[in-house]
Amino acid sequence: MNWNKNRNEELLPNLSTQIQCLRPGHPETEDIFIWQPLPSSVYSARSGYCAAVSQKQTSCSTQTFDWIRDVWKQECSPQMKVFLWSIIQKALPLGENLQSKGVRSEAVCIKCKEQETAIHTFFICPFAREVWDKVPLKNVVHIATGDNIKEVIAAFRTACCLPPTGISRTILPWIVWSLWTARNLHIFENKVLSAEEVATNGLSLAREWINAQGTVQRVREEIPRSIKSKTPQANPLLVSTCRSDAAWDKSSKRAGLAWSITGGTLRIDRQGSLTENHVSSPIVAEALALRSGLITAVELEIPRIRIFSDNSTLIRAINFDMQTKEIFGIIRDIHRISSAFIEISFHHLSLDLIKDVDQIAKRTLRGPNV
Repeated sequence: MNWNKNRNEELLPNLSTQIQCLRPGHPETEDIFIWQPLPSSVYSARSGYCAAVSQKQTSCSTQTFDWIRDVWKQECSPQMKVFLWSIIQKALPLGENLQSKGVRSEAVCIKCKEQETAIHTFFICPFAREVWDKVPLKNVVHIATGDNIKEVIAAFRTACCLPPTGISRTILPWIVWSLWTARNLHIFENKVLSAEEVATNGLSLAREWINAQGTVQRVREEIPRSIKSKTPQANPLLVSTCRSDAAWDKSSKRAGLAWSITGGTLRIDRQGSLTENHVSSPIVAEALALRSGLITAVELEIPRIRIFSDNSTLIRAINFDMQTKEIFGIIRDIHRISSAFIEISFHHLSLDLIKDVDQIAKRTLRGPNV
């Protein structure tokens, strides 16, 4: 399905670009209602209650600091909780804190030479602002110079990362820790990190800790009932393999899609690629590439196939209905197309084993913009 670009620009000129990036399913795919607050898109009484309470309390309680809620029950490592406690209790050796204890110390920020306070170092400093700009937050937290650190920490309750970062918990402790370590590297080792490096370090630390807790559901060996009947049971030599990948450019919102189909009943291996405009994110590009490979397999009348992608989030969404809202329509298309095969399964594959397709996708993206 393609949008009527001229009509969009005529009726909604300010939203035309965003509309073009929406990817609805095929017209033959049945429309359904989804519940936006949950990744699964399935409504539950508990999530409905939580959503209602959250809306009611946002305006009146967001700025009310609570030690238990905002520090000790934060979903982060014990080290991060103690670090937050240290910031609030003015236990960090920041310039302002050292001078208040009678220590003769340079009390200015190493980055901008303003007074070094906790609020300034972690939020107000131009460098800190640049770091936070690199963090993909769903709700931006606006901080004023007059705010105190407790108010800021409480305000970050509603700040969560957007997909596909893989971070569903609080990001505040990890970013302020990354800012702190970057500040110390600058002072004691004269090593200067860029804002992008600091933000990436914080996101990586958060993701690693979440994965270590087992909170990110890993792809299980078994597949759901809806797909289980299509698990390959035939001789592996009769089963074709489709590997797909995508390359995405953030500035132009363009994507290069590529796929390779080999083995099984095919006498000659097949490859395909195309360029898509108005692609909003990497995971949308990956989903479009997989769907394109699947459509090609149907056109080749392949009866049995295994589908591989290096994007584990996409494979989980297909196999376990863990829907990411921006690819919901594409996933529904993939499920519908899957009914054309006698046997089919979807699997995650490391990038090392899909490099040839990855290179095709990158070359496709670098091609002329048509």
